[in-house]
Amino acid sequence: KKSKQDLSKSDGGAADRAALAGGFSDARVLVACDLYAATFSDNSISQKTKRMKEQVEIMRNVTSSIRALALAQSSSSSDGGGLFGGGSKKIPKAEAAQKIRALYVQGGNAWNQYVFVANDDLPIFLNRLPYL
Repeated sequence: KKSKQDLSKSDGGAADRAALAGGFSDARVLVACDLYAATFSDNSISQKTKRMKEQVEIMRNVTSSIRALALAQSSSSSDGGGLFGGGSKKIPKAEAAQKIRALYVQGGNAWNQYVFVANDDLPIFLNRLPYL
């Protein structure tokens, strides 16, 4: 719940609440998605489980790509690394932001597809997962 102090901040206190909750963790989020996908299989892996795990793999790739871009942008040296300074150079902030936005959309679409597959053929008495 937002407090009066949160309302006075430009981001509505989202950064503070996120810091209290901890960062995004593959072990907490994506492994849980893998486990949930596996619940739709019995003796053999079902098509539903396979399709859901494909979407989890896309989300995993997106999060690792965003993390790599963020680390590259936050590094203190802008010159190339590696042997004789021939490593990769820091990309401009605008280009990095554009790539992160595209990855964010790709991850959101993967989540929505995961939810669509998960909600498909669910019995009526089970709650459906929400879309983004």
